Amino acid sequence: SRNKNPASCCTLRAHHELHWLEEFEDDDEEVPLGQSIADGEVILCLPKAAMEDECESLLQAAQEAEYRRTNNFDNDDDDYYDSTTTTAQPAARSRFSVADPTAFSTESVQQCEDIILRVMDCLDEQVPSIYDTLFWPASETWCDWQPLDAAGNERTVPPDANLANRADSLRELYEQGELEWSEGEPAINIYSGDLGGAFGPHKDHLALTILIPLTSPDVSFGGGGTGFWAGNRDTLENPEGREADLVLKPEAGSALVFGGDVTHAGMPVDAGIRSVFVCSFSTRTSASPSDRLHGLKAPPVTSANFKGT
Repeated sequence: SRNKNPASCCTLRAHHELHWLEEFEDDDEEVPLGQSIADGEVILCLPKAAMEDECESLLQAAQEAEYRRTNNFDNDDDDYYDSTTTTAQPAARSRFSVADPTAFSTESVQQCEDIILRVMDCLDEQVPSIYDTLFWPASETWCDWQPLDAAGNERTVPPDANLANRADSLRELYEQGELEWSEGEPAINIYSGDLGGAFGPHKDHLALTILIPLTSPDVSFGGGGTGFWAGNRDTLENPEGREADLVLKPEAGSALVFGGDVTHAGMPVDAGIRSVFVCSFSTRTSASPSDRLHGLKAPPVTSANFKGT
């Protein structure tokens, strides 16, 4: 394994927060921050990735979608999102694919795209080692840096190296449709404090995850946050009986950025409402499933358990 010196890995320390899951010695070798993210050693936090009005707008849109789903209303119903007509209790955790036209308007989809591109531009400009390590199609070590797939296997099919000639940034991979996405994502999750809403420990199995809270701790919800376990590949998908090594509760609009081998969880909410906008993605390859290439283009293809419980 490679040694790391977090004190000198990155020049963003004055502007962004780095939350380390591993301890280091002062004489450890320096490496790019992108490699530390790929190795699951650090969580990067970008403040104000989404503006307050964007968070409020997307939260309201998700709550309206939750209301319609819970009460079996169509988008054309005049009384949708009228709390006085609620007939059923929402789920402890609800998930909505942003690309689902029955859940979100084109305005909400555009807002989500603006946020994604804003974060990608920031990462491209200030942390280029993320693209170089995890996404650059011409890299001979591309497969080596990818997270394990859901079956625990290493990636063996790299992207087309020629793609590097026309997409040399995260933004360009996105704009040219050359990303593979996690099921139903980009998505918005809602967790109910009344029902102890949570998302159990898991790994995302794609190169990078961007998670942006739409609500703030203490103001909108109690408990909650995102828990992270150190160990990367050495930590099980569900480390039963082991508490999270780190729980982060950033303000609404902050972007948490981390690698796909990191075990993490949506911690139980005990009051109010917690909501997050999330997307996990990798460079597209010939092995990418066809139903994971849509991104924000409708309609998404999701399984029965995607919506939440």
